[in-house]
Amino acid sequence: MTTSDARRPQVVIVAPTDDAHACVVAKRLEALGAAALIVDSALFPSAWRLSLHTANGEPARFLLSRDGRCVEDAELSGVWWRRPQRFLPSPEVREERVRRFVTVEARAAFEGWLHCLGERVVNPIAADNAAGHKLLQLQCAARAGLSIPRSLATNDPKDVHDFIDAVGQDIIYKPFTAANWQLITTRRVSTDALQHLASVSYAPVIFQEEIRKAADIRANVLDGEVFAVSIEPTGPGGPIDWRADPARRYAAHELPAEVESSLVALVADLGLRFAACDLALTEDGRYVFFEANTGGQWLFAEIMVGQEISWAFARALLRERANGHRVPDASVSQ
Repeated sequence: MTTSDARRPQVVIVAPTDDAHACVVAKRLEALGAAALIVDSALFPSAWRLSLHTANGEPARFLLSRDGRCVEDAELSGVWWRRPQRFLPSPEVREERVRRFVTVEARAAFEGWLHCLGERVVNPIAADNAAGHKLLQLQCAARAGLSIPRSLATNDPKDVHDFIDAVGQDIIYKPFTAANWQLITTRRVSTDALQHLASVSYAPVIFQEEIRKAADIRANVLDGEVFAVSIEPTGPGGPIDWRADPARRYAAHELPAEVESSLVALVADLGLRFAACDLALTEDGRYVFFEANTGGQWLFAEIMVGQEISWAFARALLRERANGHRVPDASVSQ
């Protein structure tokens, strides 16, 4: 931010500068009277400067700056940990082992700063890191009262065979994490895949009973507010993973009160402020939870069905105190 931004509430969005979600929320923040700064973490420490000061008897303070733009603790209302990129050393650091060390040091400093900010961050960094584990999500979802598929995570081919025999129906499989080089979708265990189960020994895989769906549900949960959208194929025989269906249909969806309450409880149990939760609506009207994504996409729901999620994000990032005064939820008319 520049000098003219000094008296305005300030928000930092950690994302590539061309990230569509970050750009939309930044515009909403500006409309609400705040100053938004999109920070690409790939440019730290090579371009961005971060200084943190702490001592006994003094409040901790920090300064994040680059090319005359800066933000300080007193003005910072919130941080959105949207789409962090790998911290990259300066090109001037050429020795590979030194570059690796610089990357680790940069992450320790930057994420340490976010830890200090606590719940001003969407999501708090420690909770965000933990909640990325799908097995923890399933455990917390069941505890919150949500239905989950019968699941097995293993690198033991024998356990996979036993699971398939026990479940006695179609099985799907999916990875623990996302790849940055291609979209890896959820798939059925086909006859061909059964011939290659021995390869499970090379890396663990998640296997689940297949849930027969009438529709997919993406429920975006933000500070206890739920925005749900249904996603349906346009014809029979669509892919299991809705992301692989270019002809899908969207509609705003009203969840039953008990399902909505359970999703809010799940997100709270994970220590999060935001999560994009994926569920199935079965043919007999049940809701089955699959997973929660702390960096999930929601802009399609805003575009396709008119849900004002970007405004909700902007207000959420302004709920902390800025310059000693709480920012109202609706500073301007939407």
